[in-house]
Amino acid sequence: MERVRWTVSLGAGFDEDALEHAFAGFRRLYNVAPERVLCAPDVLGRLAALTARSADDAMSRDLRYEGIAVASAILAPGTIVFEGEVDEERMGDW
Repeated sequence: MERVRWTVSLGAGFDEDALEHAFAGFRRLYNVAPERVLCAPDVLGRLAALTARSADDAMSRDLRYEGIAVASAILAPGTIVFEGEVDEERMGDW
């Protein structure tokens, strides 16, 4: 298995459609769902607000989006990173 990482710049005021588009982009690119999502602190706060939690709650609790763990990371503002594993032998077969 190969560990893959995909970075997307969402900006500060992204909406749910932009978030969905970013998730779908990872799935389209690697043909798997991400296993983990890392967010710049501003993105994590915005994601928490979009999923009906407070931004403060995002910094103190485990968050999940579509069942996938979401965590804060040291990233450029407005950035989200998707990580997952892809079978090296199947890469490019879809």
